[in-house]
Amino acid sequence: MKRIYLEISVIYAAFLASLSLYYGIMEILNSFGHLPYLFLLTLLTLFPGVFWKNFEKKGYVMVALILLTLAALLLSLHFSGTKDIMGGFSLILVSSLLFYSLHDTLRELYSGLSFYIVGLFLLLAIGVLQLLILAAEILDYYILCIGESCTPYSFSLRPEYLLFFLGLFALYPFFHRWEFRRKER
Repeated sequence: MKRIYLEISVIYAAFLASLSLYYGIMEILNSFGHLPYLFLLTLLTLFPGVFWKNFEKKGYVMVALILLTLAALLLSLHFSGTKDIMGGFSLILVSSLLFYSLHDTLRELYSGLSFYIVGLFLLLAIGVLQLLILAAEILDYYILCIGESCTPYSFSLRPEYLLFFLGLFALYPFFHRWEFRRKER
């Protein structure tokens, strides 16, 4: 039963990696206008399918891959109007760390788990920083409006907020006890 949780968490990490890759590229290329076919990058959610021999419960894995690919396609249709080059590069870095971790994590090796942990916590740190920036902007807006009648604060929805809350669900494997091993030579 523990193995199915590991397989689902690896698939969910691929889902987060593909979304962060998509949103990172969109933030960098946003100055060039909306590229309508870029959402096909979300098909990278199917990346764990390359490692079929490492999956034990292939039926459950196939259903999870299909559902998360559909969710990634729906989430990628949301066009973000942000133009943040450094935020885009940081999301691409997170996606590369998560994609790199998939194969070794499925084989229950420490090297895969370390990249999974670093990529996930980097994604969560970026989300926390963006939420703190949002809270500071809201506080600044309402401090400047003291004594005046101001319109409510309107903010643009950044992809880092969504990825932060989706990344919280990826913390679940750390509450499980898996027995990882060192790489055999």
